[in-house]
Amino acid sequence: MLIPTQVKSLKQYFYPCLGGILGGISVATHFWLIFMPISLFILWNGSERRIANFCWGFFFILMSHSWLYDLHPLTWLGFSWLSSLIITISILLFCAFLGGLLVYLWGFLVEVILWKEDVFKMKILPLTVKVVFLSLTWGIGELILSQTPFFWIGLGESLVPGDIYLAGLARWIGASGLCVLQLLIGFWIFFSHGRWRRKLHFKKIFIFGFFIIFFLHLFGGLTTPIKRNYEYPVAIWQTNFPTREKLKIDYNFIKEKHSIAQKYALANQVKLLVAPEGTLYNNFYLSKGFKVNTLAGGFRNFNNELRSSLLGFQIRDKSFTSFIDKNRLVPLGEKIPRFLDSFSRGLSAVGGIQPGSDSRFFDPKFTQPLAVAICYEISDGLKIRKAINSGAKLIITSANLDPYPIKLYNQFLSLARLRSIENKKDNLLVSNTGPSGLVKDDGQIIQLLDLNVEQNKVVFPNFSSEKTFYTKFGDKPILLLFIFFMGLNFFWKTN
Repeated sequence: MLIPTQVKSLKQYFYPCLGGILGGISVATHFWLIFMPISLFILWNGSERRIANFCWGFFFILMSHSWLYDLHPLTWLGFSWLSSLIITISILLFCAFLGGLLVYLWGFLVEVILWKEDVFKMKILPLTVKVVFLSLTWGIGELILSQTPFFWIGLGESLVPGDIYLAGLARWIGASGLCVLQLLIGFWIFFSHGRWRRKLHFKKIFIFGFFIIFFLHLFGGLTTPIKRNYEYPVAIWQTNFPTREKLKIDYNFIKEKHSIAQKYALANQVKLLVAPEGTLYNNFYLSKGFKVNTLAGGFRNFNNELRSSLLGFQIRDKSFTSFIDKNRLVPLGEKIPRFLDSFSRGLSAVGGIQPGSDSRFFDPKFTQPLAVAICYEISDGLKIRKAINSGAKLIITSANLDPYPIKLYNQFLSLARLRSIENKKDNLLVSNTGPSGLVKDDGQIIQLLDLNVEQNKVVFPNFSSEKTFYTKFGDKPILLLFIFFMGLNFFWKTN
């Protein structure tokens, strides 16, 4: 039988773990309104205990990135079944540990700034300054991480599709701003609940917070729709080539499938055919030339290095005449440290590849300028924003998510939709096994193809020169607020 002290100790571990699990689930599902606010309430509730923060972060990443386990089995790359299992579990646990460590460090800051006195008896103004600063710190942290290979999806992107109206604020404050906003909502729930339990006045705080959230939803939902046109038909070719069988696929088979896709495009009088990441073999060549302007994922050699690229082929071209190389590579999956070159080819079908330019602006000349994200790059909103500021009028996202489960597909779609909202740009998605389709400039899905089937489809993307507040100013307002509130915290600490 458990004694009261043991029960209390178990709760101190159980609730942070539960909070992380709920948060991780909400990232991959449509249950944001149910799970994420509860998860963030639990996070703030245990933020004075460092181990609680670690547990929350560990289980958040363990759940949100659980698709990493679906790398297993890697037997098709030459690993034994047991080695494959150890590798995939080790990668997942390492990512979860890193997530726990980062939240632990944030919790240490919370402890220093917030928990030196009774939070529920503090004056509202200094308390607000502290909480906003701590939330901004997390938001800036996600922004910094998004510029590294060790980031996929965070709080900022988790609003889509769970709360598309609140996510509409991204056109003003971007993903980092949405991250800050969610943490503030979590603290509002925690603070209201804490004052209620202590029989302190809480109704005004609760009602005031409720109305702020209500008006933020109204403001986020307000948008001026761009008039759509049907002047630029584009054919999407969802290839559905299983990655684990790609090494066995014959070169002539790819040509035959490409010929069918071209015939479909010509029959529908499209102006562009788009194929996903990794469709074409290295040095792909058509002796009779391309019959339709094409953008296709493939490979090219540069200075004896292999690059994964989106290749441009004009009508009558026999090989590509324009390209944009993938810049952000998956650690181990695509890019491995050079000292491991002689021991491993990486965890992909092609072995190690090298990154190209970090610019995502692509002007193939036979279509209007584009902002291109190749697979993993969709998580980096900063580079896509820069491409749009350089003149891109449409986002094209090319990917190969096989053999991952639908959980990753949903996260990928959430990221793509948020990039559209941030910049008010249509996003044309073309993936090997899905998701493929067209996302509207407000994040709504216009068309989405069935997953895991080969399919050709015509869509009508809008090209737009319109820019949002976020596109113009990016994360500068968030950074300025961070500096301002850091100064206010220092002022209150020294007075």
